[in-house]
Amino acid sequence: MPIRPLIALLLLACVLPARAQDVAIQPEWSEIETVTVRAQPGPALWQLTRGNAEVWVLGQVWPVPKGLTWNSDVLADVMEGADAVLSPPRPSINFVDVAWFLLWHGGKLSLPRGQNLEAQLSDDLRRRFLAARDAVKGDTGDYATDIPIRAAVRLQQDFMKASNAEGGQPRGRIGDIARAKKVERRSVIRFDAMDVVRDLLKLSPEQQRQCLSQAVDDVLWASDHMAPAARAWAVGDVKAMKAHYAESRLMNCAIGTVTRAAAIEARNVSETVSAIDAALKKPGKTIAVVNLGPLLRKGGVLEKLAAMGVAIQSPAE
Repeated sequence: MPIRPLIALLLLACVLPARAQDVAIQPEWSEIETVTVRAQPGPALWQLTRGNAEVWVLGQVWPVPKGLTWNSDVLADVMEGADAVLSPPRPSINFVDVAWFLLWHGGKLSLPRGQNLEAQLSDDLRRRFLAARDAVKGDTGDYATDIPIRAAVRLQQDFMKASNAEGGQPRGRIGDIARAKKVERRSVIRFDAMDVVRDLLKLSPEQQRQCLSQAVDDVLWASDHMAPAARAWAVGDVKAMKAHYAESRLMNCAIGTVTRAAAIEARNVSETVSAIDAALKKPGKTIAVVNLGPLLRKGGVLEKLAAMGVAIQSPAE
C-alpha cells in the first residue's frame, strides 16, 4: 500500500466539513462580547489585544477549490512587523515509522480473502455509501476489499480529486507571505498520530462501519458546501462561513472511539489558547491561523481567551 493513503489517515484532524442537517455535528457557535469592526475586503481577521501586545487571528476553512481568488494583501499588511505566525496543530510524520507500520500492519487495511465491503454494510449504509462513492467517481474495485475505516479515508481522498480541491491552500499562500515578510512560522503544537492510527485499526467492525457512515455524511455535505464556504472565507463573510461549515463527523467518530484521538483534540485547543496567551504577554504583534471550528465554537479558542480578559475585536457578520 502506498504511503500517501496512510498519511491521509494520519491527517484525520483535517478531514472535510460534515453534513449539518438532522445528523449534524455543526458547532454551537460561541456568543462572546466583542467589539465589532468592519474589515477590508478579504478573509476575516480577529484582533486580540492585551496591553501593548496584539494577535491577529485568521480563521481558516479547509479544503478550498483550486484557483480560489482571495485578497491576500489584507493579510500581508497585517503581517508587516509581526514577530511570528502561529500555524494550526499538525502531526509529526516519521517516515521510518510509516514504513515499519506498512511492513507489519499494512494487511490490516484490507478485509480477509473472500470478504467484500458492500456485503458487510446495512441496506441504508450501502445505499448512502454507493451514492457517495459515485459522487466522488470512486473506482469500485479500489473499495471492494477495504476495511470500513480505510474506505472512509479513501472516500475523502477521492472527494479531494473529484472536487478539484487544493489540500495545500490557503496554507501555502499564507506561508509565502510569511517568507516574503521574513516572519518566523511555527506550529502551535506537533503531535504523534501513529498511535491513533494503530488504535483506529483496533476498532471493531461495527465501530468502523459507524465511522464509514460518518465519512459518507461528510462527503455528501461537502459536495454542496465546500465551495460556498471557501468563497465566503475569501471575502470575510463570517455568517456564510458558519452556515456552510460543520465539524467533521469522521473526526468526531475517531474522537468518540479512540482515547488518544480525543486527547489530541482537547490538547489542540488548549495549546492554541496557551500559545496566543503567551504571545499576548509580551509587546509586539503575532499572527495566528486557527481552523474555524476550534476558533469560534462554544468552548473554543476565542471564548476561552475572552474569559481570560483578552479584548477581542471581531469582523462584522
